Amino acid sequence: MMLGLYRFLTTLGAPAIHVYLGRRIKAGKEDPHRFNERLGRAALARPDGPLIWLHGASVGEAMSLLTLIARVKTAVPAANILVTTGTVTSARMLADRLPKGVVHQYVPVDRMAYVRRFLDHWRPDLTLWAESEFWPNLISETAVRGNPLILVNGRISPRSFKGWSRAPKFIAGLLGGFALCLGQTEGDAERLRALGAAGARSVGN
Repeated sequence: MMLGLYRFLTTLGAPAIHVYLGRRIKAGKEDPHRFNERLGRAALARPDGPLIWLHGASVGEAMSLLTLIARVKTAVPAANILVTTGTVTSARMLADRLPKGVVHQYVPVDRMAYVRRFLDHWRPDLTLWAESEFWPNLISETAVRGNPLILVNGRISPRSFKGWSRAPKFIAGLLGGFALCLGQTEGDAERLRALGAAGARSVGN
């Protein structure tokens, strides 16, 4: 029920979303030259072959993904890699550090039309989601398409746990979209299990 309400509000709120993004552009928090990516419109063609999508919210998460990208390239050399983040600073940082052939795009705003446009274009075969940014539409739509989702370096602070505990069915539904949840610490894994990720475990940071 809460997911349906969230989808309704984000669909109805398209004008407000555009105003908000416009203000962020003026404040230097969005890239005006890549604004369409936030609406799910890809700036690049999807490469042929399998594609692994890695997502991290901002600079900290993006930095943690660099090590994972190197491991993925070693383990699955034939796979294409797409990395998404949501901030200008993370995009600038990755521009200097991503290995050759790895593509960066801004993550779409969590509105169904934008999410579907993004997924229709990129068609990922596997998604690795870093830390704790749980966008309901993006997670649920990715999962319903049969694209395996794995939460890596998962982090749920005691404060976040308290907040999510107020909507137990909602968060359990979101976490249920992940095929596997890996926490940073045993405490994170324990909180993830309590919120509905039954098989969550810790494998370290």
